[in-house]
Amino acid sequence: MELTTGVHDVAPPKRGYFKAGYSKAVIVDGGDGLIVIDTLYDADAGDILDELKRMGKGPADIKHIVLTHAHRGHLGGLASLKRLSGAPVYAHPWEADIISGERSRQEPNIFVTTPIQSYPIIFFGRLTAAINKHEPLAVDHLIEEGDKIGPLQTVHTPGHTPGHLAFYWPERRVFITGDAFVTWPVHCPGWPNAMLNHEQSWASLRKMAEFDAEVIAPGHGDAITNNGAAALRALAARG
Repeated sequence: MELTTGVHDVAPPKRGYFKAGYSKAVIVDGGDGLIVIDTLYDADAGDILDELKRMGKGPADIKHIVLTHAHRGHLGGLASLKRLSGAPVYAHPWEADIISGERSRQEPNIFVTTPIQSYPIIFFGRLTAAINKHEPLAVDHLIEEGDKIGPLQTVHTPGHTPGHLAFYWPERRVFITGDAFVTWPVHCPGWPNAMLNHEQSWASLRKMAEFDAEVIAPGHGDAITNNGAAALRALAARG
C-alpha cells in the first residue's frame, strides 16, 4: 500500500500474528532504484515480491536492502531478496554479526508480559528460537547515525536492540521507525516485553519526536499518515 508518494507499506496477512506480530516492511522509491527496509518473517519474501508486482517492479529494481535490526520478523526474507536482486545489505555494526550468524541475538526478559497481546509472540519465539532461525547472510555496508542511503537519513535509535536504526526522508517528511515506535497493539516505543533497554527506548522516542514527520511507518501496526510528529510527541511526553 502506498502511504505517500514513493513510500509503500508492506503488511503480512492476518496469519502474521504468529509471524512476528504483523511485522512490516517498507519499500522506498526515491527515483534511483528501490530501497527495501526490513524483509518480514517468511524466508521466501513473498509479501514483498507481491508488493513489487503491484508497483510494476521486480527484484532487479531493488538497489539497497536495509535492516532496522536483527530480529527474525524483520530479516526472514533477507537471503531470498539478496539472491534475487543482488542488492547490497546495510545494517548497524552491532547487528551485523547476528545477521551473519556469528552471534546469537540477545533475548529480552520473558517475564515482562505487557502488552499482553504480544506476549504469545515473545513466548513462542523464545520457545522455537533454536530451530526458527533466519538464513545467515553477510552485511555489505555498516551504517550509523547520519549516514545516507538514497534520500534516507539514518537515525540511530537504540533500546529495542543496541544497534536499532530508523530512517527519515526529509523531503517527504516520512519516518520509518522500525520497532523504535510501533502502533500495534498499542502506541509505544517498541513493546515493553521486547525492549532490551527501556531507558534507551524512551530516549530514542524523544529523539524521533524532534523531527517534523508527517508520515510514520512503524515496525508493527498501521501507519500514521497525518501529523505523525504529534503522535510521537504525545507518547514521548508520557515517558
